[in-house]
Amino acid sequence: MLGLDFLLNGALFAQMYQGKGAFLLAPTEAFHRIPLGYLAFLILAIGVVELAYRLRVSRLADGVRLGLLTGAVLAATWSLGLYSIASLSAQVALAFAGIWMVLVVLGSGVAAAGLGQSALRGLALRVGAFDVVCIVIVIALQSFGVVPTVKV
Repeated sequence: MLGLDFLLNGALFAQMYQGKGAFLLAPTEAFHRIPLGYLAFLILAIGVVELAYRLRVSRLADGVRLGLLTGAVLAATWSLGLYSIASLSAQVALAFAGIWMVLVVLGSGVAAAGLGQSALRGLALRVGAFDVVCIVIVIALQSFGVVPTVKV
């Protein structure tokens, strides 16, 4: 989830963080609050694994289906609720919904794949490699000026 979040927010939706407005924090303050975002991912990951475990979801395809359903519900309710009380645009609310949807699908797929295996080493290596690839892509895109960087 962390690698994909880095890719989505650092590359695909990086322009969104360049806009001025009262909704998004200043880059310095946002940087200081990053650990809270990581805590949110930990809570989400624990919930996704618990849900997959209780529903006995142990195949990747079933995990993706679980992620699509739960991700759609969480993303829609969270972004609609946020849009109803905050000064963000509909485009930003949709971007946040998309980000959360993709993260829950990925997390559910990985959780199901992990629950279906007796050893997690191979899965952990693939997840680690995926994270590294996401980080390298973002750094490369920012280095070549394809996507903007946030100045802290």
